[in-house]
Amino acid sequence: PALQGEVETDVCVIGAGYTGLYSALFLLENGFKVTVLEAAKVGFGASGRNGGQIVNSYSRDLDVIERSVGHQQAQLLGNMAFEGGRIIRERVAKYQIQ
Repeated sequence: PALQGEVETDVCVIGAGYTGLYSALFLLENGFKVTVLEAAKVGFGASGRNGGQIVNSYSRDLDVIERSVGHQQAQLLGNMAFEGGRIIRERVAKYQIQ
């Protein structure tokens, strides 16, 4: 529902796309009182147009990235891509997201 009057909150998240909702959920899980404001509807923008894919890669292969940033940094970037997918899968299971 549209916000009526005033609310007291620790954090106000503007936008109910993937990033806004994930941020709000993370904050809630860590004890903050959170208010999410969305001008249209949940997932209305780019999130609602997403194909729902978890892609564990970047626009370039890691060997190309490694040539630019070095082995250790490329390995960290690769691990981050897989960590993101793991976090999403954990949230889907925990909150029974269809």
